[in-house]
Amino acid sequence: MVFYVLSVVLLAYMVFSMVTSYQSFVQYCDNYAISPSDVWFTGFQSILAAAVPCLVYAATLYGIGYLIQHKN
Repeated sequence: MVFYVLSVVLLAYMVFSMVTSYQSFVQYCDNYAISPSDVWFTGFQSILAAAVPCLVYAATLYGIGYLIQHKN
């Protein structure tokens, strides 16, 4: 059960990381007077870099919880 809860917490943190990455990307564009649509791929990369590790860790924790639950 603990692994499932940790998995959900990591997914919530992933959403938080994605939002803050987007906000920081928009702030960067505002500071340098760049249109976000001109450098959208850079923004996409930064958001993806924040989301993927959390998603992998959440899936791993869910898998561990699943294996422990079905072992018994």
